Amino acid sequence: MISRGIYKIKDKFFDDFPDPYLKTNKDESRPCYFCFKEESTGLLWMIPMSKKIEKYKSIINKKQLQNKPCDILHVAKLGNDQESAFLIQDIFPITDEYILNEYTINGVILKITNDVLANIIERKAKTILMLIRKGVKLFNTQPDILKIEKTLLDKLKN
Repeated sequence: MISRGIYKIKDKFFDDFPDPYLKTNKDESRPCYFCFKEESTGLLWMIPMSKKIEKYKSIINKKQLQNKPCDILHVAKLGNDQESAFLIQDIFPITDEYILNEYTINGVILKITNDVLANIIERKAKTILMLIRKGVKLFNTQPDILKIEKTLLDKLKN
């Protein structure tokens, strides 16, 4: 597992954690997920990615017009020169056992090599995690990531 890599997740994760608000896996092929490791827990945090750029740019623009921060989303160009939307509000934890494989395009592993971009996404993700851990409900359709986190941490201890 490469930190700041982009991965596909095994369907087994969604079978083991049947939360109706997790972004569903489509035959282990999409969406793909940006991954970073939380050193304090050892868990991997997955951020779903989307190609619906205009939809998410519109949401970001509305927040900016209201002078509100938009830590829930981020749109950026990746190494393949295509834009992707990072759906930070849909973040969830996993462990290595649930990673299917690295996401590739034409045999090339896609990962974020731009430290500035990776740091922005991770900072936003940590802000969202902090809010959720404080009990803030961001959306009515928010998955119960704290329950998933607790189960995974208990599993890692045993």
